[in-house]
Amino acid sequence: MYAAPIFDSAKIEIQGCDGSGTWTVHGPGQGEQGVYLGQGQVKGIYDAPTSTSWVSSAHQRGGSMKRRKRLVRDVSLGFHISDDRSPAKWGAIDSAFRQCFDYREDEWDPDSTLARIDYTSEQSGLRMLDVQLWEQPDFNPDVDPNVQGYSNPIIPLRAGQPFWYEKPDVSTWSTTATSGSGFIEVWNPTDVAMAHKFVGTRGSWVLPDVSWTGRKGHRVPGVDKMRGRDDSARKIIMPPIGTTQGGFTVDLDPMQLMVRDAHDTNLLGQMPVPGRYFQYVIPPYTPRTLLPVSVTNAPAGGAMLQCIMPRLWTRCQGMELAS
Repeated sequence: MYAAPIFDSAKIEIQGCDGSGTWTVHGPGQGEQGVYLGQGQVKGIYDAPTSTSWVSSAHQRGGSMKRRKRLVRDVSLGFHISDDRSPAKWGAIDSAFRQCFDYREDEWDPDSTLARIDYTSEQSGLRMLDVQLWEQPDFNPDVDPNVQGYSNPIIPLRAGQPFWYEKPDVSTWSTTATSGSGFIEVWNPTDVAMAHKFVGTRGSWVLPDVSWTGRKGHRVPGVDKMRGRDDSARKIIMPPIGTTQGGFTVDLDPMQLMVRDAHDTNLLGQMPVPGRYFQYVIPPYTPRTLLPVSVTNAPAGGAMLQCIMPRLWTRCQGMELAS
């Protein structure tokens, strides 16, 4: 009755929304809770969806790509739900598993979370993808599943953030004096450009915002090919951060406030050099690199700066740069 399992070398788990449970649907332990993936019923988990725009001039042979756009990721997962190996009846298993997925976060719960697919492989370790329903599951049984004790629903899921992700890396620089300078380490081993984040304490900071150049695995601060200028030593003077602000965050994610204080107040209007903002993300396959930082007017006890480095991947496994 049931199809053979897939992805022999991987473990796939569903983390239910709002902490509603963990379900092992492939790999060691699959089916022990009455649910596992169906062969030929897994779509959309590998390459992140992308579209490109092309133009062709009047005398051009062929054309040129002008734009690449990352799209939302649609994932379709088919599950075998059976009470053959479970003390629970089919109806209870099906109901509990269906509650893993929802169309959006619970609007009444400030701690609400989306469902998550955890994909663990020997090659790449754990990568995760947040998903939500984008339409109702496809489930139209020919016979009463309560009698048969089995069903095969197809769950349509969408990942608004289409990249698989790992836990971010964090590097730290600190000083115990009221002023100091040094270097903070950044790196990006993934195949996706990294929108990093600086989080700092009180003081007057000067932070790096450098352009990059070089082939994969050998990138260094250098001439920005797209803008045609050398910003390899570019620095940003931050507004003074005192007791009122409490601290600051610089976030290169375009969907977030670029510069805000510890209370999420927008600080862009207070930048000492008007119009001079952060511009440069860290390219894919950038090796460990030290970037200069400095602080003055820190409180007694010193100051600390962290660089939080998200890890996004186009695939659930692989894409590491070959050594």
